Amino acid sequence: MQFPAALLIIALAMYCLVRKVEVRLTLFAAGLALATLALKPLVVFDVFLAEMGNGKTIGPICSAMGYAFVLRATGCDRAMVQLLLGPARRAWWLLIPGGCLTGFIANIAVTSQTAVAAAVAPILLPLMLAAGYPAVVAAATLVLGCSGGGSLYNPGDADLVAIHEASQAPMKQAMSAMFWPLLGGFVTAVMVFAFITRREPGHISAPAATAPPPAEDKKWKALLPPLPMAMIFLMMPGVFFPVLPAPFEKGLPVLHAMIFSTIVVLFLCRADVGKSVKAFFEGLGYAYANIISLIVTASCFIAGMTEVGLTDRLVKLVSGVGIASKVAAGFFPGLLGVVTGSGIGPSVAFSKAVLPALSATNLPGALDLGVLAAIAATFGRTMSPVAAVVIFSAAQAGVSATEIVRRTAPPLLAGFAVVLLIVIARGS
Repeated sequence: MQFPAALLIIALAMYCLVRKVEVRLTLFAAGLALATLALKPLVVFDVFLAEMGNGKTIGPICSAMGYAFVLRATGCDRAMVQLLLGPARRAWWLLIPGGCLTGFIANIAVTSQTAVAAAVAPILLPLMLAAGYPAVVAAATLVLGCSGGGSLYNPGDADLVAIHEASQAPMKQAMSAMFWPLLGGFVTAVMVFAFITRREPGHISAPAATAPPPAEDKKWKALLPPLPMAMIFLMMPGVFFPVLPAPFEKGLPVLHAMIFSTIVVLFLCRADVGKSVKAFFEGLGYAYANIISLIVTASCFIAGMTEVGLTDRLVKLVSGVGIASKVAAGFFPGLLGVVTGSGIGPSVAFSKAVLPALSATNLPGALDLGVLAAIAATFGRTMSPVAAVVIFSAAQAGVSATEIVRRTAPPLLAGFAVVLLIVIARGS
């Protein structure tokens, strides 16, 4: 009777998520119920305590968010957005691809999708509205770019950190596995979205006159957001230096890159350094409250699943050789992303459940499944009417979240089909 009861608990958890019960409460309660069913409830508390202080996840994720808050406080994120959207001011036909690309690149540096949307919206939305695009198209462009997966190229992103930790693969290898599937999926989604949109009637024109230009930030500030990623890339073993001295034999840790970059920004933007330092620690707290807490409770849920034997069943389901296993690896996290409005929770939970066992025998296969889950959960969040970035963008453009989802869902589904094809092709 244990297995049917476990399925009932998971079904109740899904029902609670659909009813918009707090995600963290649902994950923790379901994990505790599953562990209790196996007569080992204390396991969940042990996992909770261990993950609360897990420096391997807390360090990279919190420092990345702290750096993002410093960029926002100093205006560096706005400077980067202004630089990237500059060409679109003179060519209306660049607004959709240029807007999506701007959001995507900004999301690499700033891993919070809503924070990126807050930086991009004041520039992109007036430009698109002045060019004659409907408000819902402008909002959908904002969402597709800012939530289309750029953060998955940031080594401090929770999804990528989870793949790295669960598989025990070097971060360089995890990032390499992510690169082409995500790029192919995002480019396809933008192309499909642009093609569908151009068929709509409208009076599209150059957006010159009616869109007031935003206040210009200093040009050099635009170079600071990608600084940590540049440092990490340059110090990867074998890129420019065959061998690095201790303690950087495996490359520059994410935490080191984020803190050093923060110091650089504080030095260059020292007009109000106290405000920037405060912003950094506010970013740490934001990351812990909104991201680490999801990882902690997802780990509790996985611990409960493991105790009742569901994790082994899940691994067997998705670790097969056929296409069906890869489809399943994308379907379940993607569905949960749509339901919960979060890409982190489903992706991290999947990686922690599936990758450790599979990576011991098939590391490339484990990385492929982790990549599929992360991209599927990210795309699922991007077409979720309850996602924070969708709700924010809808409010900024004065449209409903459901209208935005109707525009973003078909391109994202097409994009994930390309992701799946790329992963299947390289695994065959």
